[in-house]
Amino acid sequence: MKTETLVGVTLLLAALLSVGAYQAGVGISGVGVAGNQTAAPSTGTPVAASAGGPVLFAANCAGCHGAQAQGGVGPKLAGLAKNWTAPEFAHAVLDGQAPEGRALAETMPRFKTAGFDGVPPTDEQVSAILTFLKKL
Repeated sequence: MKTETLVGVTLLLAALLSVGAYQAGVGISGVGVAGNQTAAPSTGTPVAASAGGPVLFAANCAGCHGAQAQGGVGPKLAGLAKNWTAPEFAHAVLDGQAPEGRALAETMPRFKTAGFDGVPPTDEQVSAILTFLKKL
């Protein structure tokens, strides 16, 4: 199986699982149905800390932003990431703040506290996701 196909299938599966969990009321990465910020629920299959951008995006972002960042519950990210600096992107992901200072929607997890699988993301993980998005 080609690498692109494998990545696409992985992203699709992660998106379907995330949407299904959200609709079931579990929430995504610590955001409950009412938007409460809590510890991220365990999926039983934690993402390795060394996982690359596509896997991290699939596990933590694709459920809302789409498997190819085309948008869904959350806004489209594909194409927009080319304009973001690393600090701007990190501030949005970690703190829920857009570059111009406005707060992002309550449904956007504040990953600094919600974490990836309950563990705060590393700078390397956030950078890997941004690198992935810039290639879309």
